[in-house]
Amino acid sequence: MASGLKRTSADFFVSAQVIESAANTFTSAQITLPLNSLDREVFVVTGIILDPATPSIVPGTSCDSSLQLTRQVATAMIPLSEFNLIATSTETILSGAAEHSFFSKTYGNQINESGQDYVDVVATPNMFLACQGGNNVGPLTSSVRVYGYRARADSAVYSALIASELNA
Repeated sequence: MASGLKRTSADFFVSAQVIESAANTFTSAQITLPLNSLDREVFVVTGIILDPATPSIVPGTSCDSSLQLTRQVATAMIPLSEFNLIATSTETILSGAAEHSFFSKTYGNQINESGQDYVDVVATPNMFLACQGGNNVGPLTSSVRVYGYRARADSAVYSALIASELNA
């Protein structure tokens, strides 16, 4: 375990789903974490499973479905280089003019049972799940499952985590 953190719960997971408000429209949903900020509790992420919706198959068109998990609310899909991003995944279907289609799934930093102590630490009581499709015929539904545990951070670590998340 990271220094400055003391485990306060057993392993548990949170799951969430986000449905596009309209086809190919960026849509975000809030995930509330069971944290007690008075006790300086943080959520230590140990695994993530992202499940973006399967894109539409439209002849002669590239259709995609992107899903991201962030610390703070985002207004658009963000790149891996952004501190706010915890994990991302994209599915793409490339269709030819006739019957040929190619499917591709790209994982950003999706990690499950990595062998590491943790994947990320979230200090604020919310995370945000967002999806956006491209060239799909209808709204998409995507989901996530995040594994982890609660831990108490010492004052210095908690202050640093909160400051970095809120100033990202």
